[in-house]
Amino acid sequence: MTGRFDNPHLLTAAEACARLEVKRETLYSYVSRHRLRTVKVGRERRYDAEDIERLAVMSAARRGHAAVAGGALRWGEPVLDSALTAVVDGRLYYRGREVVPWLRAGARFEDVVAHLWGASPDDPWPSAPPHRRRAHTGSGWPAPLARMARALLDQAERDAQPHGGSPSREHARGRGLIQALAATLGPGPRGDHLAAQVAHRLGDGDTTPLVEAALVLCADHELNVSTFAVRVAASAGADLYGAVGAGLFAFTGPKHGASTLRIDALVAQSKSLPDRAVASRLARGEDLPGFGHPLYPDGDPRTPPLLELARRFGGRRLRGIDRLIDAVERATDQRPNLDLGLLALCRAADWPAEIGSALFALGRSAGWVAHALEQRNSPALLRPRARYVGPPPTS
Repeated sequence: MTGRFDNPHLLTAAEACARLEVKRETLYSYVSRHRLRTVKVGRERRYDAEDIERLAVMSAARRGHAAVAGGALRWGEPVLDSALTAVVDGRLYYRGREVVPWLRAGARFEDVVAHLWGASPDDPWPSAPPHRRRAHTGSGWPAPLARMARALLDQAERDAQPHGGSPSREHARGRGLIQALAATLGPGPRGDHLAAQVAHRLGDGDTTPLVEAALVLCADHELNVSTFAVRVAASAGADLYGAVGAGLFAFTGPKHGASTLRIDALVAQSKSLPDRAVASRLARGEDLPGFGHPLYPDGDPRTPPLLELARRFGGRRLRGIDRLIDAVERATDQRPNLDLGLLALCRAADWPAEIGSALFALGRSAGWVAHALEQRNSPALLRPRARYVGPPPTS
């Protein structure tokens, strides 16, 4: 691809057809059936390279297992069985229960935790450990995530027998782990349910509905990067702290849990002239963080509830985000995703953008625990093979 619209994430129609070995009519049918994302760049349409690669791998399945296995780790075919979360027809389910209607009906995070873990909803939650003031040491991560990592290690050190135990013992360990992560967000009350505690820790108890929605909607999402890391660690026999730690460390990447900071920078960049900012970003070959999701071609179902809450709570603070959403919709077919919804909550509540990452991690810790416990039911070690493509081996 040449010219000012060079973008390694986007392919021209000719390039997409060549990679898929199909005619343009077939390419357009993929778009109409929501199997392929397309972006308008200038007067042309460009096609998402990840989607193209996924379709190419799937079409190569007839030629053997290697192509399927190679593409399975790139939004490809499922690689293991799980009874926890399903994405079906653009909707998200936790153990068969659709999440967004459940949230709208008043679900609390504790309800979701018990449902995901197969635990009793009446099991008590431990008191949160005292908040410890800790300076950020410049790890390069968002400060709340760095504090959570240290709190997780502290919690592991306090557990004299961190390995195994009965399911109820592991559930208690998991609840204590989540409370320890929540305590890193600031001093606050030890009573009440978790979302209210977190809202007070962040400075305003009135934001409890915002916190609750974030925790519920972030609790799990199939085999995302961090969750797969959890399952790999659990398959090797890591205790609950080690498995969740693997997920938390993977989560710190800017393409995953730390993306709210990238989105915040994009909102600031596009404040005065959003259409020009979006067009310039696409022309430079840059992506649009906070928009689009391969599993949701018609839009991420977790985002509308977050945007609705944010607009009700502090709509005037969302003007920049709303202008950016409109500009992206005019320029592309991409819709806002969960990460942008979390940033909207931060703007509405006047929290730093990094709090979006913190709420994401806190909510997702419920899923990390669930996946770690589920993985233990399988005797298999998750150890995929690499397809060697280096220089020919020599003796």
